[in-house]
Amino acid sequence: MRQVMIFISMVLVLLLGSAGLQQLGGQARLDLTEHQLYSLSDGTEKILSELQKPLTMELYFSQQGSEDLTRLRAYAERVTELLEEYRLRAGGQLSVQRIDPEPFSEAEDDATRFGLQSVPVGNFGDSLYFGLVIRDADDNYEALTFLQPDREAYLEYEITQMIYRLQQDRAPVIGVLSGLPVMGGFDPRSGQPSGPWTAIEQLRNLYEVRSLPSDLTQVDEDVDVLMLIQPPELTDQTLYAIDQFALAGGRVMAFIDPVAETAQGGMMGMGDQASASSLQPLLKAWGVNWQPSEAVLDASNALVVSQGPGKPPLRHFGLLALSPAKQPEELLVTANLEALNFSSAGFLAAIDSATTEFQPWLFTSTESMRINANKLQLGNDLLALQREFTSADERQVLAAHVTGKASSAFTSEQASDWQQGDQAHLADTEQLAVTLVADTDWLSDRLWVQVQNFFGQRIATPWADNGALLVNLSDQMAGSAALMSLRARGQYQRPFTRVDHLRQQAEQRFLASEQRLQQRLQETEQKLNELQPEVGEDSLALTSEQQQALEEFQQQKLDIRRELREVQHALNQDIEALGARLKVLNIFILPLLLTLLAGLVAWLWQRRSVL
Repeated sequence: MRQVMIFISMVLVLLLGSAGLQQLGGQARLDLTEHQLYSLSDGTEKILSELQKPLTMELYFSQQGSEDLTRLRAYAERVTELLEEYRLRAGGQLSVQRIDPEPFSEAEDDATRFGLQSVPVGNFGDSLYFGLVIRDADDNYEALTFLQPDREAYLEYEITQMIYRLQQDRAPVIGVLSGLPVMGGFDPRSGQPSGPWTAIEQLRNLYEVRSLPSDLTQVDEDVDVLMLIQPPELTDQTLYAIDQFALAGGRVMAFIDPVAETAQGGMMGMGDQASASSLQPLLKAWGVNWQPSEAVLDASNALVVSQGPGKPPLRHFGLLALSPAKQPEELLVTANLEALNFSSAGFLAAIDSATTEFQPWLFTSTESMRINANKLQLGNDLLALQREFTSADERQVLAAHVTGKASSAFTSEQASDWQQGDQAHLADTEQLAVTLVADTDWLSDRLWVQVQNFFGQRIATPWADNGALLVNLSDQMAGSAALMSLRARGQYQRPFTRVDHLRQQAEQRFLASEQRLQQRLQETEQKLNELQPEVGEDSLALTSEQQQALEEFQQQKLDIRRELREVQHALNQDIEALGARLKVLNIFILPLLLTLLAGLVAWLWQRRSVL
């Protein structure tokens, strides 16, 4: 009787659990993947919770064109599941549609109107669309023209960024305060005015870029991002204006350099000189240790430079070619970038007592050291740099995000003389958002782009990814502070490491046999060709011995080809055996163990009740 009651109780628990899940419906989800692949990041959920107007997410995917593309169809299902997760977390502000843009349909016309990319597939002129469009009620839209599976790790960031942009009523404003000729200036070598740096020109295609004076007393209210590029010596009042902007939720990008090589020309109409130390009070308040008199050398990432006629090229330990592939993989700002060039860079570190969170994202190699910045002035002896080099056996931080809790660099008493109107003094913040890079030369044209004048038009040809990095940083900083918390997601397709290992062993084991058989096959075919009569000759002209040899060689060719097939089959035997063992384990052994475990639990429960 007791066993019957236990069984009935377990059935009731299962029925009640099922009923509860039915009531929850699609809201009931449990993500058991290692990297939480099917859960949205906190930053995304924050942005979704703040949606002010409804949006429609339209996934265009060609069913007919993808019939034979199994992996792409599987990816499309994962994208659909991710979009559904967005819908569930948006409080009714998002709707999701999956659209099949069949040939010559209105849906295909819409896909073309939104600029989605059409990829030809098959041999019958079929086209494949696989893009995402997010739009509002006024038909303003953002689009991903083609969803590439190899960018799946960055999909959440791209979708969240699109949603955030559609919620904005204007283009973000980037205010630039610099002591370098980034907006254009005077070139003393040519005696002519010089145009703005190409990196800044790129930003103008995406944002409103505004030049700010070095003596500002308050940052304009509509500025979303304040970009500081080796600013000149700043007054305390200007520093206070920057301090309050950051504490009020404004985002700051600061590029500072112990040796700003582009500062030598100065700026047109500007007497101030760029300074490596003008931001020191703010950096200290943000919890950052910055030494303006020290630079870094890196032996592993050194670029090879020419020394002039009659001299061999040398590695310049202060001119660095960084590979983002060697940086942390989860970082979005360096995603898909291949080469970044820095020159006479400094280093950053966190102050031990800081309340902020210091998040490094760009490093030197471990073959690096710190030196006096004066030794990296132009014209110094490169051989001397190499002779004096002694590796510190640790990576130096070249760039970092600084977020979290921070206090003002000024007291309320100090601020009383600088406050504008009814502006209240902000003593601290919980949401500081600052990005620091310990170099400014990486923004200059000479380290990443070749600019040519083509009939009055500037043609820029990048040869490194410095400009793309600035765009990535601006995209991240110009959006919500929540966007800064997003990282690339983990692997959706886990590698079969055991299978790969078995395949390598099998290939090594049978490679020699395959090569030997292939050689025999080639020799046999060559002898067959020698015995075959030429075109127009009578095959009866062959002697009986030649005819017999010909038949033997043909039979030998068939035997060798059969052995080759057996070798190819043997390559997969170990893998098939592993698959069979896994099937037995999953279908029989694991269910049997679970059944035995359930029986043991029931027996222990019954035994405990009896006792």
